[in-house]
Amino acid sequence: MSELKRYSGINNGRENISLKSVRLSKFCYFMAYAFELVLYSLRGHFMPMGVSVAGVSGSIVTTAFYGLASLVVMLLWSEKFKPLIRISVIVSLIGFVPFALLPVGNIRFVFAIIAFIGLGGAVTSARCGFAFAINNSERLVGIIIMYFACAFIRCTNTETASELIWAKILPVAVLIAMCVCLLMFKEKDFEVKESSDKNDTRGLYWAFAYFIVYFVIDGYTWGNVDSDNVIAARYLLAGLLISGVILFAGLAWLKLKVWHLWNITFVFAIIMAVITAFSEKIGSINPQYFFSGLSVIGWPLCIYMLACAQRRFASYKLLKKCTVIFVLVSPLCYFSDDVFEDYFPALMPYATLVAILVVVIGLLILSPLSFKYLFSSDWIEQISDNDMELIKERVEQTDRFGKYNLTPRQKEIASLLLAAKTRRQIAGELGVSESTVKNHTSELYKKLGINSRVELFRIFGMDSEKSD
Repeated sequence: MSELKRYSGINNGRENISLKSVRLSKFCYFMAYAFELVLYSLRGHFMPMGVSVAGVSGSIVTTAFYGLASLVVMLLWSEKFKPLIRISVIVSLIGFVPFALLPVGNIRFVFAIIAFIGLGGAVTSARCGFAFAINNSERLVGIIIMYFACAFIRCTNTETASELIWAKILPVAVLIAMCVCLLMFKEKDFEVKESSDKNDTRGLYWAFAYFIVYFVIDGYTWGNVDSDNVIAARYLLAGLLISGVILFAGLAWLKLKVWHLWNITFVFAIIMAVITAFSEKIGSINPQYFFSGLSVIGWPLCIYMLACAQRRFASYKLLKKCTVIFVLVSPLCYFSDDVFEDYFPALMPYATLVAILVVVIGLLILSPLSFKYLFSSDWIEQISDNDMELIKERVEQTDRFGKYNLTPRQKEIASLLLAAKTRRQIAGELGVSESTVKNHTSELYKKLGINSRVELFRIFGMDSEKSD
């Protein structure tokens, strides 16, 4: 395989993930969201509210404030977002630290509400950074770190775990780490479409649909799981760890399409649901827990895919519109399993099987539409393109230290050539003629002292992955 083909960013419609594309200078963007999701797992597993309001559990009340604050910050979000981040960070710290340290009671609950208001704004900020400021490789690294951390949290026995560490010290430490990352966000690092057309809207709708649908599966999955069952929890942890490896290996090593991993998720979910419904006849819940862990691969997958879709399709205006729709629709999906779990516990295993079959079969029936607007070759190619910012940074850095004195146009041409664009494609992007592109390329090559694109790759340090 030639360097040109290798760096085209299009590997037969597959994901083009490489750890060499991960920029440590962007760690704040992929770790802020990872820290927020780890904090979400910690507070859900080790920090119960212990109070209720007018018969409504404190968890539901604080979650409502969390969702409302997230929505408000998203609606206020703009290119000048730093004030929103600062306010979210301050409110989160004011509320969360007392919430973590105080004993259960009304005062602690008041601070919990303040904390969740701040965290709602923080998660919107972290999600935007995760979508608009980094490339796919960085998203995958962040989501894998988060997933393995959350796997251990969910499988830690709350009865034997140290309350001081898991409910106080660790959550506050993760909160501070998240806040530091958020405060490092830079407005100039965000790349967002100025406007979106009808196809963009449909593509983002489909991405949100998969996101919501997975959480239907997720609700029923965890509704049948008791992670304090020590033996079964080991099988659950094994499933979670294996699914994390499958996700990383599938995208980074095997270069699978996102759609392939969704099919794997559906298979694991159906097997889990069948075993859950007939666990009494099987005589053991261990297989159910193992496949429950495997099916959770859909959680990091839907987060990763939604961020990619937002980068590809969304302007801020479209994202705000989708967020409003998501907030209105999601409660119906999130809480459908709670009805069976609270009022018809004996039917929960069968409701799980029916719900998952309906969801999976429905998505498969509608797959021609999702392929057209979300999983089409156009979508796959565009989310798999080498990150242009990474290439531009390489050109800038090499020119600065190599003292080639390239003009801005020559740097632009070099970046597009390194992204394996044809002369015609470059002309279309720049709005010039092909002959003009040819002239710029000739001048560029003359200034660099080279004669081919392969030599161009070598100059900018992009020939390290030659095939045998």
